[in-house]
Amino acid sequence: MPEQYRIIAVSRTTEGGMECWEVRQERPDGQHHLTVFPTSSLEWRAAEYDIDHRTPDGINLILDMLLHEPHLPDSPPHQAGAAAKGLTASGPAPITLRTAPDRATARAAHLERIAHTKQTRITVTSPSTPTGKTGIVTARTATDPLDVIRANHNITPEGVAEKTEFVEQVRRQFAQQQPSGPYRPAADRLPQTLAEPVWDAALPERDQARDGDSDQEPA
Repeated sequence: MPEQYRIIAVSRTTEGGMECWEVRQERPDGQHHLTVFPTSSLEWRAAEYDIDHRTPDGINLILDMLLHEPHLPDSPPHQAGAAAKGLTASGPAPITLRTAPDRATARAAHLERIAHTKQTRITVTSPSTPTGKTGIVTARTATDPLDVIRANHNITPEGVAEKTEFVEQVRRQFAQQQPSGPYRPAADRLPQTLAEPVWDAALPERDQARDGDSDQEPA
């Protein structure tokens, strides 16, 4: 059974001079968990995975990605089932944003890994977003802490177009640099996304330090 992390608050913060969203969650043990990502991450995911940001479903899909990416398994040897699909050393090249034939294929593979994580590891939910057995949001009622991000996502068609051009340029360069042959994972394997990553800022020590002294620099 996956653990459920319940979103209790969302706020804006600055990390290293970068504007970020901070999503505070409550774990099953009552401790708090923070997930932090740059405000620009929403526009990057729209460009990277060809997601229609003009619809509520598109914004919700981007948020679901950002909130679950920190919980994806880090290393192929530790992945199982759907999460390990195409990611073993003896298999073909993994389906990632760089190796997929197109962004739609990369999106499908990324969502499959996230779905597996939600079913086996951690599901992040809002108090007003009940989920079905598969972990997919089925309805929204009352006040959702994520509404502040939905109302201020700052995604623009121009920004998405500019980032999409960059994404496709990097994908072409990556394809030209890859030798033929079976995939061999390396210690410096490129990340799944091209933009600034989402990071887990929820280590208890960091959380307590930030709660106790807002001026203290996080570790």
